[in-house]
Amino acid sequence: MVSHQVLVSEAYNPITISILRSLARKGIDTVVLTNHRVSLSTFSKHGKNQILVPSPAIQNQYVDAVEKIVRKMHFEILFPVLDLSLIPISKNRDRLAKYVKLPIPPYESMVKCFDKSATIKLARESGVPVPRTYFVHNDMELKNLSKEITYPTVVKPRWSISWSRDNAFQRRCAYVGSAKELFLTYESINEYFPFPFVQEYVQGTNYSVAALCNEGRPRAYCCIKVHRAWPPTGGNSSFRESAKLDPKMRAYTEILLKNLNYHGIAEVEFRLDSRDNIPKLMEINPRFWGSLEVAMRAGVDFPYLLYRMTMDDDVNTVSDYEVGVKGRYLGQDMYYVISLLTDALPSPSILRPHRLHAMLKWLKFYEPRTFYDMLCKDDPVPFLFSFAIQSPVGIMRLLRRRRYAWSSPRPA
Repeated sequence: MVSHQVLVSEAYNPITISILRSLARKGIDTVVLTNHRVSLSTFSKHGKNQILVPSPAIQNQYVDAVEKIVRKMHFEILFPVLDLSLIPISKNRDRLAKYVKLPIPPYESMVKCFDKSATIKLARESGVPVPRTYFVHNDMELKNLSKEITYPTVVKPRWSISWSRDNAFQRRCAYVGSAKELFLTYESINEYFPFPFVQEYVQGTNYSVAALCNEGRPRAYCCIKVHRAWPPTGGNSSFRESAKLDPKMRAYTEILLKNLNYHGIAEVEFRLDSRDNIPKLMEINPRFWGSLEVAMRAGVDFPYLLYRMTMDDDVNTVSDYEVGVKGRYLGQDMYYVISLLTDALPSPSILRPHRLHAMLKWLKFYEPRTFYDMLCKDDPVPFLFSFAIQSPVGIMRLLRRRRYAWSSPRPA
């Protein structure tokens, strides 16, 4: 007999709040995994049922704990939310799938998404445009490349998370403005994330194509345009809106997910190149994304659709949604404006908007059809906790790290 319906990971993340609210509106019972006794979900009326587990960074202990939970408590579905839990759960799919449904793609497909060099190769084979990318194998190749490329350029780790013993480390891409910076940055990334690659920096606007697939067949879409992000050169979106899905982006997304035989939720990120107006693939995230709430408020309830598809084996296609719904994640948006007003940018060589112009845009706290992430009149405490506690702590860390330190390996 099923005691609970959905088990959700990452109690500390705002995405989890959106998932819990989506399922609660449909009367679906949820329980949240947490490795902290007090987390963001603790303050939501939908997140009171929590189970304490080891950190996903300690992969073996985490999987053992999750297996014990799903074996004894008989959940219908497990939703891994972020990479940190998704990777060990996917690796141990055979162990867990005996007791709970896992609406995630095959591990072989997931690896091609997590390994960004494999993603680039997949895109090239599929005829999907990507920024000029260079794979470097030794110091001599890097030295020769440093003389050929134009700056600024980007050094990207193949994996966003790397494990060392019982610790998981995260690393963003790094922007460099000279050959000297290239050598130093490549060496620092390579130490923890072997064989990063070098990619041209593309000026343009970021778009995310959120998708739900059933074994490679699309079942839902929503396109989200990013107006602001932190870091400003490309990172977690802080102000974004639902946008009309460009036919090219849709075609590229469909061919990529079909070639992956993709199953479940995905975010396919593009940058619309300002030079030629062609969308260039940035990455594929095989999980829920930060702007999930925008898609939900625009009319595509991805968590519930994923639940229904998993329970019923399929779901009706949803591709119509409201365009122009804007979502603002105030905490990240504060990081954005502070990074512009201080020296906390990832690279001084990347063009930034005029400070006064950017500040005036940022100060528009009310715009038509705009909502604030996590702000909900019948569940207000998560927003208040995030704004009053989490955001000030994050700001202090940002100011301490200053310009380049943010790109150093850090605990996940």
